[in-house]
Amino acid sequence: MRKQVICRGFAALLLAATTALGCSSLALAADSSSADTVNIGMPPWPGATIKSQVVAAILKPLGYPVEYTKASAPIIYLSLSQDKVDVNLSAWSPGQASSFMPYVKQHKIVKLGENLTGATSGFAVPNYMVKQGLTSDTQLAAHAKDVDATVHCIEPGSGANNIVEKAIKNNTYGLGDWHMKHSSTAAMLAEAKRAIDQHKPIVFCGWQPHWMNVALDMTILKDPKSLWGPNGGHSQVLTLASAGFVKRDPNLARFFRQFQVDSATQSQWVYQSSYKKQDHQQVADQWIAAHLDEVAGWLKGVKAADGQPAAELLRQHFGS
Repeated sequence: MRKQVICRGFAALLLAATTALGCSSLALAADSSSADTVNIGMPPWPGATIKSQVVAAILKPLGYPVEYTKASAPIIYLSLSQDKVDVNLSAWSPGQASSFMPYVKQHKIVKLGENLTGATSGFAVPNYMVKQGLTSDTQLAAHAKDVDATVHCIEPGSGANNIVEKAIKNNTYGLGDWHMKHSSTAAMLAEAKRAIDQHKPIVFCGWQPHWMNVALDMTILKDPKSLWGPNGGHSQVLTLASAGFVKRDPNLARFFRQFQVDSATQSQWVYQSSYKKQDHQQVADQWIAAHLDEVAGWLKGVKAADGQPAAELLRQHFGS
């Protein structure tokens, strides 16, 4: 009788141990298939915002959660160097190079590639000033009185502000006695719109892609000294990643290396989401659904969180 009880007790213990082991194995399997959250550093610029959200709309159906760190560009670069942020999609070069290149040289940040083609920045003016003969940065000094020797620009620490400060300090284009009025992007463009609507002269910081090039009657002036970037103001917009992220997740690092859009595409995103005030998620989803072949190119060789080919899973998600 005692032997039978002992045997039954041993069998119960064995069953409990087996069950516990099975549950532990299932838990481990679940953990191994779960994906870490991708943290995207996002400065308060319309282009950076919608581009980051398009990327999120691609990654989330693939099983990769996304969160954003909203901060100024210098804070984002610092956070990337500390491995607190994984990726940033809005590193303008040369405008912001002085802010992030020291971390690149220290191997704390990795440049994954250029995610935007056709980007240009420079001094912008209303088109009626262009019609009056102002077409180049070399002519700005002659219009100092018209605009109170003032350049309207965006947030302190931004690449555009750094370039304007450098121009004033070095008297580039004769701007040594000018000053810069900085504010937010929205405030600067609101002031530019008021001036244009009232047919008043103004000089402000312009760039493309952006809805300003569609909604405002404006022109970015020629930059023969390449103050704003090589080839007369051309800028590279780079994808940066923390060194830790690249090491932890080479699969997603591959996606970010392959992700690239042109200026016209991003301008359309910004125009719809920021100027037309359409829902950002709707803008992203509709564009992805209509351009699955292009998105599939970004996902070449990339796996979803569960190991499936990412491009195929995305096509299933968007019903193609």
